[in-house]
Amino acid sequence: MRRRSQLRVGQAGFTLVEVMLAMAILAGVLTGLTLTVTRAVRVASHARYMTTATFLCRQKLVELEDKFIVEGFTDEAGIKEEHGDYKEDEFRRYSWSRTIERIRLPEASDIQSAATKLLQDKQQIAGKALGGGSSPQSGSGPNLGSNIGGMIGPVKEMLEQGIRRVTVRILWEEPGLGEQKVEVVTFYTDMRRVPAFGP
Repeated sequence: MRRRSQLRVGQAGFTLVEVMLAMAILAGVLTGLTLTVTRAVRVASHARYMTTATFLCRQKLVELEDKFIVEGFTDEAGIKEEHGDYKEDEFRRYSWSRTIERIRLPEASDIQSAATKLLQDKQQIAGKALGGGSSPQSGSGPNLGSNIGGMIGPVKEMLEQGIRRVTVRILWEEPGLGEQKVEVVTFYTDMRRVPAFGP
């Protein structure tokens, strides 16, 4: 009798402590696995939103580019802003905004002084390279600077008339991340606005 009871005790299954330990390990592994899968799903979802937003951004740029090709720059103001929402069901969570800016360059006098200083610095470096003597063109620095000054004003006006800075933004609300956006900045030229190339 005593021998049979000893066999039963030796052949007993897992103890309560072993079962609890196994359950704790399983819970930890499943929690980690769940977090990894959730993170992977969130990353895949964010990538899908970003891909769609990039596509929509490119679509807005192409629309504007086509308009520029046909009509040219029609804005006379310094800045023009547009915005709207998408009506299609698959893009309903997205909205867009577009800003068209006429570029502003520094004043002609600032450009001239910077160009003159650059020429003078270049001549000093050339003079030192020739053995410390003065550069053979050192006397032409101020004259060359004043010659450039006469051309800077028209070139500045031509560039400001013929170049626009365009910023397109696509915005959307993403679960768990709040408001997200894709922003693209590009420059367009319209040679018809440049006096030398216009009609």
